[in-house]
Amino acid sequence: MDDELLASIPLLAVLNRRAREQVLRTAREAHYAAGQTVVREGDPATLLYLIISGHAGVEEGGRTVGRMGPGEFFGELALIEEHGRTATVVAEDDLDCLLISAWEFKASLEEHPQMAIPMLNAIIARLHRTEHHG
Repeated sequence: MDDELLASIPLLAVLNRRAREQVLRTAREAHYAAGQTVVREGDPATLLYLIISGHAGVEEGGRTVGRMGPGEFFGELALIEEHGRTATVVAEDDLDCLLISAWEFKASLEEHPQMAIPMLNAIIARLHRTEHHG
């Protein structure tokens, strides 16, 4: 995976090249086929998912509440609060993700607190969409 692609992901764009390379060394790539469940609501959380390509649907309580695509991420709330997944995420088409362990995510956030800004922006945007668009 090249640095240009990593730099296009808002959560990682705030990092310098060396820090992005460090994140990449600790992450692993995963592929999910269309229709495959990536995470299930209530399951234990151990990973942060960064979408590299493809799209995923987000469901809460069996109801579709959103859609995500390249550059977006999910799983951060369960890692931060250390509780089960708040939603089910299903691949809508072929989905490629970069997976970062909870331990590495927290270490990266502590070492690079500027990552909190795009993360908060994404969380606020999700809340806004949910509040205003059901």
